[in-house]
Amino acid sequence: MSIYEFENKKPSIGKGTFIFESADVIGDVVIGENCYIGPGARIRGDYGSIRIGDNTAVEENVVIHARPDDITNIGTYVT
Repeated sequence: MSIYEFENKKPSIGKGTFIFESADVIGDVVIGENCYIGPGARIRGDYGSIRIGDNTAVEENVVIHARPDDITNIGTYVT
């Protein structure tokens, strides 16, 4: 897995979360507990913020991005 800091913002990964080695998590991203991040997923909190709730699955090859200075929220128990 590739976890990248961007402009002094580093992702926060909750306990029990599994991230595939081929997934990327960048910048201002908070991932809750017991989540699944599938292969090829890209979660880009480079210019906006991303919040993913507990027990949520981001499936294969999904890209999540936020507009500049905006927040993308994905709730709990989402697949």
